[in-house]
Amino acid sequence: MSLADWRARSALIAAGALVAWQVIGWLDAFLAPGAGGVWLALTVLLGGVAVRMRQGRGAASCAVGPRLRPLQVSCFGAIALGVQLLHAAEHGALLEAIPVLAAPWLPAACILGGVVGLAVLSFGSDCRNAAYSGESLEDHERGTA
Repeated sequence: MSLADWRARSALIAAGALVAWQVIGWLDAFLAPGAGGVWLALTVLLGGVAVRMRQGRGAASCAVGPRLRPLQVSCFGAIALGVQLLHAAEHGALLEAIPVLAAPWLPAACILGGVVGLAVLSFGSDCRNAAYSGESLEDHERGTA
């Protein structure tokens, strides 16, 4: 990645973080405390799913180094949503403003769903199987091994 690309991406990330910070503050002030955190967790969860759907079932991308996949990001978003809902249950203001979030099983389902999702992604990965079988990830990606 060139220096110009790095600067452009850094500027976009900073602008996105600033906008997200403003939206979180606005939701917390006008809807209920905690609404911004729930919005952010839902955005991360749905964003990972949307990116994965946009990518389609293309070629495997087995990276030599660590790399976070979109569905892994969604699983972390589901866990964060469950934590936000547990926190909201302690205070009650958010659950009064949005009663559909008041289901007592919802936080546990979000957290458990995220953890199970991460486990499925880990055990179902071709890259993981290639690493344990000893073949190189580059050969696995090209389909020559």
